[in-house]
This record gives sequence, structure tokens and C-alpha cells, in this order.
Amino acid sequence: MATQASLPTATPPLAARDFLILLALVEGSGHGYAILQSIAEESDGAVRMDPANLYRSLRRLAREGLVVEHDPDETRRRQYELTPAGIAVVASEARRLERLVSVARNKQLLSATGQDS
Repeated sequence: MATQASLPTATPPLAARDFLILLALVEGSGHGYAILQSIAEESDGAVRMDPANLYRSLRRLAREGLVVEHDPDETRRRQYELTPAGIAVVASEARRLERLVSVARNKQLLSATGQDS
């Protein structure tokens, strides 16, 4: 387990899968099924991740110091939470993506309101 003082090995750009997992944990800790539900909901069902890939990704993100895994609670579900490094990385990736979207808007590929036809 990484300490708070250690630097993350993952740096943007993040894989879309990792970005969605980290986004699912921005508002607080969650267990695997809740993370899967959040990803499906936030993507309007466009992104579906199978549990094996989710847990493999969570283990790697934990090794990289971006999430921490808590022991199972009374419901026997492992909880996952962003570390300070994880928050910094997901915020950095969001800013990077925002800049890319701005470029696409400037090139008139997207409308300023996001209501493209």
C-alpha cells in the first residue's frame, strides 16, 4: 500500500477505464458494484465494465497509490477510496480533457452548449 507521501506512478493521460473508475470515487468511497453502477449511469449506459476488469484495475490503481482498499465491512464488501494522489491525478486528467474539448469547440466540431446535432 502506498503512503500519502509517495508519488503516483500513473500520470495523465489516463485510460478511459481508469478515469471513469476514479471519477466514480470522487464523491466518496464505494464498493465494486457501486463503482460499476456509477460508471454505467454516468456514461448513460454507453460504458459497461465487467467485474473482473474492474477489480484488476482497482488493484493496479491501488499499487500506483491512486486508491486505497479498505477491509470488508459488515456487508462483506471491500470499499475503495481515492488517495490525495488519486484526486490530483483525476483532476489533472479532467483539466487535460477539458482543454481538448475546448480545441474541438474552437474547430467547430462541438457546439459551445454541448447540444450537438
